[in-house]
Amino acid sequence: MPLYDYACQPCAWREERHVKLADFDQPQTCPRCNGPMVRRVSAVYGRMAGRVLQGGGPDRFTADMMGCRVDELPTGLRADK
Repeated sequence: MPLYDYACQPCAWREERHVKLADFDQPQTCPRCNGPMVRRVSAVYGRMAGRVLQGGGPDRFTADMMGCRVDELPTGLRADK
């Protein structure tokens, strides 16, 4: 399930929630005040299988896609520096 950031407009409560794609358009309510929660733009990172993925450039992306470490990338697949 994707992870989304939500914020409550009346009480300013914020939290991350896993929301099924089938429930994506369903209104979310605040656990503190039962007010409406709105989906916010997330920070530039993602979570997959409990692992936080952050930047690292094109070499990190290529290594992640190949399932190897960055220092194990063949020279032909490394980004020009």
